[in-house]
Amino acid sequence: MGLLLLSLLGGILTILSPCVLPLLPVIVGGSVTNHNKWRPLIITVSLSVSVVLFTLALKLSTALIAIPPSTWTTISGGMVIALGIITIFPSLWEKVALKFNLSGTSNTFLARFSQKNNWFGAVLVGMALGPVFSSCSPTYALILATVLPQSFFVGLMNLIAYAVGLSAILLLVGIFGQRIVVKLKWAANPEGWFKRALGILFIIVGVLIITGIDKKIETSLVSRGFGITNLEERLVGDASLDMDKEADVMEKEEVPAAIKDLKALKMNISNPTDAPELKGLQSWINSNPTTIEELQGKVVIVDFWTYSCINCIRTLPFMNQWYEKYVDDGLVILGIHSPEFGFEKVEANVRKAVEDFDIKYPVALDNDFETWRAYDNRYWPAKYFIDREGKLRHTHFGEGEYEESEEIIQYLLSEGGEVVEDELSDFGDLNSVPFSQQQTPETYLGYSRADEFANKKEKQNDKVVEYTLQDINKNEWTLSGQWTINGEHIVAGEDGASLQIQFSGKDVYIVAVSDVEATMKVWLNGADPGTQGGADVVDGSVDITGSRLYHVVSGEKILDSNILELTVDKGVQLNAFTFGS
Repeated sequence: MGLLLLSLLGGILTILSPCVLPLLPVIVGGSVTNHNKWRPLIITVSLSVSVVLFTLALKLSTALIAIPPSTWTTISGGMVIALGIITIFPSLWEKVALKFNLSGTSNTFLARFSQKNNWFGAVLVGMALGPVFSSCSPTYALILATVLPQSFFVGLMNLIAYAVGLSAILLLVGIFGQRIVVKLKWAANPEGWFKRALGILFIIVGVLIITGIDKKIETSLVSRGFGITNLEERLVGDASLDMDKEADVMEKEEVPAAIKDLKALKMNISNPTDAPELKGLQSWINSNPTTIEELQGKVVIVDFWTYSCINCIRTLPFMNQWYEKYVDDGLVILGIHSPEFGFEKVEANVRKAVEDFDIKYPVALDNDFETWRAYDNRYWPAKYFIDREGKLRHTHFGEGEYEESEEIIQYLLSEGGEVVEDELSDFGDLNSVPFSQQQTPETYLGYSRADEFANKKEKQNDKVVEYTLQDINKNEWTLSGQWTINGEHIVAGEDGASLQIQFSGKDVYIVAVSDVEATMKVWLNGADPGTQGGADVVDGSVDITGSRLYHVVSGEKILDSNILELTVDKGVQLNAFTFGS
């Protein structure tokens, strides 16, 4: 319910998003054209339907997923431009309708709307702007990336709530603008200069959308601190952290007197329920297939991870030591490998990672995310603690709090009457999460999630393009040479193709893939990284021998606004950067 209300509020707050403000003239202008009192309603309903249908099409249709986002931008901008031309030259639509027989039997409905009340124009405005508005809200991004994939019904309800909130506020804007114009005689003339000015405005906005200048306007506004969406981002952040947690601590009145101690109070599920069963696992490593039901009598940790995720990798030493220390006392760890990238679905790659990380506990491939969805999970890494009776008792998302997790392991084991070692493992500095607010956020390179890309003018998706090095600011990245930008990654089209990123952080990791042995040269501020090279850097280079995460920079302290350059061989694939402190 909390996320549903946030989705509704997110739709309303979207009106003040920097990427929406340049488009408000189209909403107002489209509402006042022809002074049809129903036009504001038609536009907002059409936009709302467009947002929902566009989202579902992208998530459910594999045919549409491969279509570059720039295609939708071009279509949206083109529709707005077409509407502007028709607004300036109203007779043009009649000629088009006549030429294509829109008044014929098969299209009587459409022609009637376009000729009498111009309802079709209103629908066109709303449908054209749907894909554009779809990228303007943190709440929308949360629904698209996390809620919808895990629970279609819940995701759809939140998506509809977002669209309702967005439509409601846009309807008020449209009605308000229409009433003002109706009172102005010079604006009420359907053939006057005001209507033609609106048409010109539509064309300008359409060009801004197609060329991406509207995004530059958004960036400029954000850089100046404009926008109430900061509030929405904070709300989304709070929701994403708390949506799966039933309680921070157990309520004291529900805890039996016999177990009222510090360890028990750290459990964050107050009303334990049966743990979800494992589903759809493709293959098992280090174990035969098993089930939660078969493991009753054991304490189980279900750990969702993926092998190129640095946050997951940093938890593995703890998992390995816990398994070795407590397996004889009845602890079972199940590493549920849910891939973030396509190459992580390959069983041979996962097996090699399990061997490299010296994982001895069972690992199962969840390539279709069926077990992920069964647990309604949203994070890498995520740990679900299950007691001997098969009840879900505690959850932990992300890194850190390792001492608390080990205390919970000891407590759940002791519930079965086992005497377990009270002394906690000593991990030293590893117990803290290597994260700082100063560091650059995780940066994806494929166009489906890319951000801060400086070559936007040259950018073309799914084709080889010659890119030129651009000046970059903090957290931005740029390409030089021949590259192909795909939905999930970028691929070098020639030897010596390079990437630069201006980053802040102590450590830098890059997910890289190559089918053959390849080389990646590393430069830090134009020079060999020397002692600041990461664990995979030898003499300023990285040998790419597999599909995994590579450690390329390791500073003694946070490096602020430094330039990292990677030069790679032809065919090398780069997916994402991760940073640490």
